[in-house]
Amino acid sequence: MSEVIYRFIVLCALFLIYSFIGWLIEVIYTFITEKKFINRGFLIGPLVPIWGTGAILITLILKPDDSLFNTAISSAFIGTFLEYVVNYVMEKLFKVRWWDYSQLPFNINGRVWLGSSCFFGLGGILIVQIINPIFFNIFTMFDRYVFCVIIILLLLLALIDFCISFNIINKLKISVDSVRKDYTEEISKKVKSVLMSKSVWFSRLLKAFPNIKISFKVKK
Repeated sequence: MSEVIYRFIVLCALFLIYSFIGWLIEVIYTFITEKKFINRGFLIGPLVPIWGTGAILITLILKPDDSLFNTAISSAFIGTFLEYVVNYVMEKLFKVRWWDYSQLPFNINGRVWLGSSCFFGLGGILIVQIINPIFFNIFTMFDRYVFCVIIILLLLLALIDFCISFNIINKLKISVDSVRKDYTEEISKKVKSVLMSKSVWFSRLLKAFPNIKISFKVKK
């Protein structure tokens, strides 16, 4: 096995791990604030890809010998930029804003805010300086071929989950389209109520993102 392929598999492993860690953090935070378990994220399984993607970008761009200040600032920028782009793209694709920081101070168009940027900065330091080295050492304990087979199988499961979840979200968009003409000023709240009764999958998504906003204009 070539070194290039192995390094790619290692990055894939980190993506899966950090996606799961992100899911776990969001579930714990929601449990503390909402007093109940909510399966956070877009996917059916316990993964939040935006966390994994951010961690991979930080891993590829930053170096362990960078200063803590540079690591924190760079990580904050990478995380904030990624969160803004994902929020914007998802809203444009599905006409839905999945999370909104408008009620918090120091936000940018409700898509990102200072608090999450600071969290990204701290997280970047932990990833580069502490967590990644631990994972790299753990990976070396496995036979390379066995390790690669396991990660590839997990990636396939994640890909299947993504395809299913994307189809569900796309149906959510279709359902939103189908009820646009029925409501006026309170359309956002009422659409959520309608979708909750349409499907268990829609219900799961709306529970995961209780502050979801439907962003479209009603045709007269």
